[in-house]
Amino acid sequence: MKIKIPVVTLACLLAIAACQKPATFNGSKISTLNDYSPGAGYSATFTYNADGTIATQVRNNGVKYIYYYSANGDTVTAAQVNNIGQTTTAIEYVLNSSKYADTAQGQFIAQHSSSAFAYDGNGMLTQVKTYLNHTLFSTDNYTNNSAKNAVTIQHVNSGNVSTYDYFTYFNSNANTIGVQNTGQFYLGVSSANLVETDVQIGTTPTDTLDIILWRYRYDGSGNVDTAVAYHRSGALADSMTYTYY
Repeated sequence: MKIKIPVVTLACLLAIAACQKPATFNGSKISTLNDYSPGAGYSATFTYNADGTIATQVRNNGVKYIYYYSANGDTVTAAQVNNIGQTTTAIEYVLNSSKYADTAQGQFIAQHSSSAFAYDGNGMLTQVKTYLNHTLFSTDNYTNNSAKNAVTIQHVNSGNVSTYDYFTYFNSNANTIGVQNTGQFYLGVSSANLVETDVQIGTTPTDTLDIILWRYRYDGSGNVDTAVAYHRSGALADSMTYTYY
């Protein structure tokens, strides 16, 4: 599945670069997403352009995301529009030669936020730096394995204190809910397989903050239609359902 990236206000917006589909992408396009996570659930419907990049995302709270692409393909702007058609915030992504996001700059109410991205040779994220008012706020360092899965994320805060996520995967289960499946090619390439466990470690190796266990159900085409996660306490951490075009 897609690893969530804590990029302050930038994380709540989506954007797309008009790049080639990675060879590992199975072609499934998510039509609807229903997120039942405790306290933060929402529903969204996605539409796509002819080249497979996302065109709009409409949520059940009246918020709409519209994606604008430059003629030469080197920038993309994701605009958040409210229920009366006003743009409330936006992000402009500048793409590198591989058509992945190199930098992101917030606009309107997000104007003080920005990010910078780095990738490995497979197009997977290796680093995300987030800035507030041009000052480094946080850094996420990714370690990817030869199976093209992100196995570790080191989160470094503004005080240079680190916490970690360690992931294991269902190696026989292909990821059908990654960034490619919602046309988010600008983010690079998601992990090839579905996350099985996420062990969250604090500032010391013995400081286990939580263990998240993921389970999945599939539709008749082998795509994930339900993803559920539980804390080690047994409490629900997240629950999502998907439909596909």
